[in-house]
Formats: sequence, structure tokens, C-alpha cells
Amino acid sequence: MIRLGIDLGGTAIKCGLVEDGTLLHTGQAPTPLREGYRAVLEAIVKAVKQLPEEPGASEAGLAVPGLIDPGEGRVLYSNNFGWENRPIARDLSELLGMPVRIANDAQTAALGEALYGAGRGCRRIAVITIGTGVGGGFVKDGRLEKDVSGGMAYIFGHMLYQAGGLRCNCGRAGCYEQYASAGAVERIYHELSGQAKPVREIFASVREDRHAEETLQLFSGALGALCADIANAFRPEIIAIGGGVSRSADLFLPAVNRILAEEVYGSRFAPVKAVPALLGNQAGVIGAASLNTKAHKGGRP
Repeated sequence: MIRLGIDLGGTAIKCGLVEDGTLLHTGQAPTPLREGYRAVLEAIVKAVKQLPEEPGASEAGLAVPGLIDPGEGRVLYSNNFGWENRPIARDLSELLGMPVRIANDAQTAALGEALYGAGRGCRRIAVITIGTGVGGGFVKDGRLEKDVSGGMAYIFGHMLYQAGGLRCNCGRAGCYEQYASAGAVERIYHELSGQAKPVREIFASVREDRHAEETLQLFSGALGALCADIANAFRPEIIAIGGGVSRSADLFLPAVNRILAEEVYGSRFAPVKAVPALLGNQAGVIGAASLNTKAHKGGRP
């Protein structure tokens, strides 16, 4: 069955027609955040209209940033979007003329990876999405939790790394997001070198730039500690690392896996391994389409 998957991001809306985890057609439009809620809904429709009418979809899944009530189809709170209590599933369903289910964007990406990516064949998988911030998701037996609490779970980036550490935009001090995100990599490098560089250039220069090498070490240590905390709390079989930094996974995964082996309780008996995510920036679209599959309701792909 062909389903529509939509990934609502802060800068772009991605959508696609998906069949059994395979992306058949894609569309994209800018996200007009400053123009308000209705303008964002209209932009989603615009992106969807780029897709061919045949083969069509009869239902849709939407990945949304923020705290979500999947049962009611509401965005309870999205800091980056400035939304509170928005019935987006109902409103978008009226515009698209089909049922719409929603879930948090990081958890949706985790579902895509669990069913069709790095976690295929695993019963328990955690996913960390690393961008400007740090998102996450946990999937057991091909399912996301669908109650209100489940829609608010797995805020991995806002667990504590350093008590009394750097102030986070969530209001807490010392969150992992301030040490293990792409934004953190750029900040650390700037503090060490006095120069501003994007993450890809920092990682590309680790062999000839001592500041880049030190930045990588600090980032790897923070990410390894985050993975160890997740492993001790949820005991996934694997932790898949997604986001743009995953393209440089060969640089930091050896250190992360050493930390997992050393710091996860009983790792000799139930090891947890960090691996690169496989679906790239389409994980959210594929995962959103999978919100309506039998796998999400409890089966296996």
C-alpha cells in the first residue's frame, strides 16, 4: 500500500510517496515559519501537490517537532515553531482530504530506521539525530508509544551531561545538546581556534588541525557518554546516529563504541553498539509514512 509521508522541518518541508519503506516520489517546499500556522499548513499542501496523482495515497503520516499528543493529533508545544495546542492532524486532514497521523519528528525518524534502516531485524533500537540540537527516539518491536507521555519521551538532548554546565535554550544548564550537537562542534572549535567553520570542514581537517582534532575528541566523549546513558536506561541492541554528522561517523564511532564497552553496565553480556543511521534525511518521511503500517501497530516488516 502506498502512503504519504511528510517531514515538517524548521527550514523545509519534505514529503514523499512511500511503499514498504521505498520512497517512490518526493516533493519539498520552504517552511514559512514567520508567516504563522495556517501558512505552514498551506506550504505542506503545496509540497504534496508536487507529487504525482498516480500512484496516489489514501492516508498520511506527519513528523512534527515538539511535544506531541499522537492520539489527539495535536502539537502540545513546539518551541522552535512557537506553537501550543495546535490540532494539526485534523486541520491537515481537512486540507488533504485523507486521514493524518502525527508523531514527534525524531521519534518518526527512529521508526523509519527501525523498520527499514539500521535497525531492521532488531527488537530494540535507539536513534540519536544530531543537528543544531540533539533529538532522539526509541522503538521496541517496530512500535512507537502512542499515548501523550510517549509523545513527550526520549528528549535525549536535554538529559544532563555536566552539572552546572553551559546554559541550554531549554532553560537547564549542562544538557547534552550543548556538548554533543553539530552546533556544539562549531562552538567548541571557535573557542579553541578563534575561527568559525562549519562542522563538515572541522571534521575534514582533523588530521592536520590540532584544534579540529581536540574538538572531535570532546564531541566524541560527550556523544559516547550520551550513548552510554541511553544504553543503561533502555538497553537497545543498537544506537543509530543520524543527522549530517553521520557522514563523518568513521571519525567518532570508534571512540563512542569504546565508551559503550567500558561504561555500559554488563556490556560483556548484553553489548550495545553505535552505528551510522542508513536512511539519511529521508528517515523522517519514511518513518512518517510508516505511522500507518501494520508494523507500527505491532507487527514486523
